[in-house]
Amino acid sequence: MQKNNRQIEVNKYWKMFLENKNGYDAFSFIYNFYVNDLLSYGVSLGFNEDTCRDAVHDIFYKILIEKNKFIKVENLTAYLFISIRNYLLNIQKKNRNISDYPDFSFENIPFSTEITTLESLINKEDTTKLKQTVENLLNELTPRQREVIYLRYMQEMDYEDIAILMGINYNSARRLVHRSIEHLRSINKNSEKPLFVILVALTYYHYL
Repeated sequence: MQKNNRQIEVNKYWKMFLENKNGYDAFSFIYNFYVNDLLSYGVSLGFNEDTCRDAVHDIFYKILIEKNKFIKVENLTAYLFISIRNYLLNIQKKNRNISDYPDFSFENIPFSTEITTLESLINKEDTTKLKQTVENLLNELTPRQREVIYLRYMQEMDYEDIAILMGINYNSARRLVHRSIEHLRSINKNSEKPLFVILVALTYYHYL
């Protein structure tokens, strides 16, 4: 699958970093490129911002000082999102006695989102109304559906990356996105805002 321009750009800097070509600047670009997305993803998984920030810093520190261990990492986006997910979920696992929670599963981790900016898409008079419409729709999805919509539309991940991150195969990732969209369409049919407006808006939302 053809990668978008965003991914092509970061892959270029990742290669520069691994090959020690202007390595510090390349590393800084990669950090700045991902830091806010990784933080917002961690917060969406239910962790506080300080914990997420510590996790991001630890992951990037390890990359910086152990560069040679990451030579074979070709899909940096998937690697970083998997890393912060596992890091945070391991913290949660350590902080609770799993035997006291027989239904505990990483698939049951809540995934929540908060829409915080829409002004670049619609005029200010409609901002509050569309914001509320989208939040209501997302709340009708399961946590796993919300996560896949977040990854596909806000993070613009392709299906291969989503599959790797969520521990499913490519076809399952496509089906999960499709079913989530179909569910959104079914509950949005009485809204004055067509679903494509919702999906375009999602691409520009910031989850903080």
